[in-house]
Amino acid sequence: MTDPDATSQLSIDGSVPTILRVPAATDRLALVRALVETALYIDDWSLDDVIDAKVAVDEICSQIISAAAEGSSMEVVLHLASNGVVGEVRGDLVADVELDESTFGWRIVQTVTDTHTIRYADTTPGHGTRRVTIGFSKFRE
Repeated sequence: MTDPDATSQLSIDGSVPTILRVPAATDRLALVRALVETALYIDDWSLDDVIDAKVAVDEICSQIISAAAEGSSMEVVLHLASNGVVGEVRGDLVADVELDESTFGWRIVQTVTDTHTIRYADTTPGHGTRRVTIGFSKFRE
């Protein structure tokens, strides 16, 4: 999961996550946005909270796409709770690449989410890629 504190505060244990796997390509961002928006509206979120979560996931995916390994995919996982959402976006980056957390886009992610984490796995031998997992949480207002 992402941040243990967020997980415990959001009571997602035992919930069935919403999962989407798409190619790591900009033409798939509309599909990711639609998933986030629809999942949160179905759960009766306010317009402002939906927009915040959608913007955060969009920026996270854009960052992964910009450094993605050729032909790789992204996976978006959303755990919905009555008081918020805990999510992860996973992707395979070109080896030795780290996402730039000093950009305006990351400032937006920091502003519209309550928690966020970035974890890198070791480079996959023989593939020249390494896995990144970006976790976030957003509490409902």
